[in-house]
Amino acid sequence: MSNVKILRLSTGEDVIAKVDENDQGVSLNKPFVIIPQQMGPGKPIQLMMSLYNAFGKNETVTLSKDKIVFITEPKDEILKSYQQNTSSIVTSPGLITETKLPKLD
Repeated sequence: MSNVKILRLSTGEDVIAKVDENDQGVSLNKPFVIIPQQMGPGKPIQLMMSLYNAFGKNETVTLSKDKIVFITEPKDEILKSYQQNTSSIVTSPGLITETKLPKLD
């Protein structure tokens, strides 16, 4: 079971992070805010992720437990997106075959 969780904060923000509870509160490692966005009426809602602590020096922040409304497991596709955003491993788009050869100008 993963320690990556989604937290709803009392401010209304949804944050995804690696979570660790301790005496000081709840520590979030590599936290991202989940931002739902709709590009127009009738269009599907897309989720964007933005760094929660973009201006901080460390990758970990600690929240007071009273600022958390609930904690839940992320859906698989959200977890996969989070892991891609936080991984240092670069994933390849696939093998280049004759039909995928880049065009050189």
